[in-house]
Amino acid sequence: MTKIILGSRHSGHATATPAVKARLEEEVEEQEYIVVTDHEDEYDYSFAEKVYKVPSFRPTGGKMYRPLRTLKNFYRSWKILRKERPEKVVVYGANTSFPIGLLAGLKGIEVTAVEAENRTKQPSLTPKILSKLSSTRVWVSQDELLDKYDTEEVENKEIIQYRDFSEHKSEEKDNELLIIPSSNDPELQEKYWKDVSHEEFLELMGRTETVVTRGGMTSYEAANLAGKVVVRPSTHAGGHQKNFAEWLEKEYENVEVVQDKSFEQLVEEYEEKRDDK
Repeated sequence: MTKIILGSRHSGHATATPAVKARLEEEVEEQEYIVVTDHEDEYDYSFAEKVYKVPSFRPTGGKMYRPLRTLKNFYRSWKILRKERPEKVVVYGANTSFPIGLLAGLKGIEVTAVEAENRTKQPSLTPKILSKLSSTRVWVSQDELLDKYDTEEVENKEIIQYRDFSEHKSEEKDNELLIIPSSNDPELQEKYWKDVSHEEFLELMGRTETVVTRGGMTSYEAANLAGKVVVRPSTHAGGHQKNFAEWLEKEYENVEVVQDKSFEQLVEEYEEKRDDK
């Protein structure tokens, strides 16, 4: 039995879990999973033997780090590693996955850093830093990223393409419009966000005619499920959402990228269209 720690985080990062697990299970026959994630993560980890919650030291979409929470996270992660003694540590997502990956790498444990699935041209910080450690390998979803890290152990595992939405697809579109803001749109998120499980959310997108959203992983899910997807990417973090939105528009006929209007304007426009019908 191979004990594997999965270092995750809430929201779109957590939804990579099934694809990451599937790729791991191609390499490891018998696994025991331990999940380390943040307190906001409500993803279903019922497959895991244990789930540890650690402090999140950077708010989603935030620019300021919380030094005290950072120290607490490193201390908690160190205790988890000492107690669990995993053979492998696999990290994906931001901030909470970094300490467990770094400490594992420094201890000589095999670390796999999974690049964020919506990174198409430039790497994110966690896998880029962890790739400097000799025990780290990196999994990406795009060939353009293969030479962007400080290790030769980089492989295109097509994590994003490995996702399966077949059980959530629906020919019947009984929901006309779905607005999906990001955490960078706090007022809109308070108004439109659906407090449901991820599975219920996928089912809702599968029954929706038009989704208006940002350029995170939700836009990829919607592209596979909804009738039409209108994407207004956020401009934060070096433009990776813009790059991802352009990739989606090229890969999916039902995706339209809009950059000459604000997200608020786009939402208002599509609500007016719905109300005029």
